Amino acid sequence: MLILRDIKNEDLDFLYNIENNQEYMIYGDYHEPYSMDVLQEYIANASTPIFISSQYRYVIDNDEIAVGFLDLFEYNAQDESAFVGIILDLAFRGQALAKNALMLLEPEVFNKWGIKKLRAKVFFDNTISISLFEKLGYGVVEESLEKDCKGRFKTTFTLEKIIK
Repeated sequence: MLILRDIKNEDLDFLYNIENNQEYMIYGDYHEPYSMDVLQEYIANASTPIFISSQYRYVIDNDEIAVGFLDLFEYNAQDESAFVGIILDLAFRGQALAKNALMLLEPEVFNKWGIKKLRAKVFFDNTISISLFEKLGYGVVEESLEKDCKGRFKTTFTLEKIIK
C-alpha cells in the first residue's frame, strides 16, 4: 500500500543515495553531494513544522519500502501555497507511484497545513514531469528562465493547482 510518511533515521541510506545521485541532481537547485553527517542532522530536524521552516519532506513508501520523496518548499502562509517537488528512485518509475503519491499529498497538505495551492517548477525538457502534473490538473501559470545544474539558462514552467 502506498503511503506518505515522515522521514526517519532508517531512511538515511536511501536519502543519501537519492540526494547524491548525479542523474537526479539535474532537477534540483543544489548540485553538490551531501555528507552522511549533514543528512543525519537534516533527518533530526525534519519534523519542524512547515510554518517555521517553510519546507517539509515526505517519504513515499510503497509496501514499507521507501521509493521516493515529496518535498514541500517555499511555503507561503499569506497565499496558502507551497511548491512541490517529487523524486522517485529509478527502480520504481513507470508504476504510477508518483501520480498516486501526489494524489495522496493534496488532502494531506490541505488538512494538515492549510495549503490550498500547490506549484511545481519544471524545466521545459522534463516532459515526463510536465505530463504528470498536467494529468493531475496543474496548469502552466508562468514561464521563466532558470539556471540548470551546469549554469545554462533553460525555460522553466511553473505549474499550479488549486486544492479543494
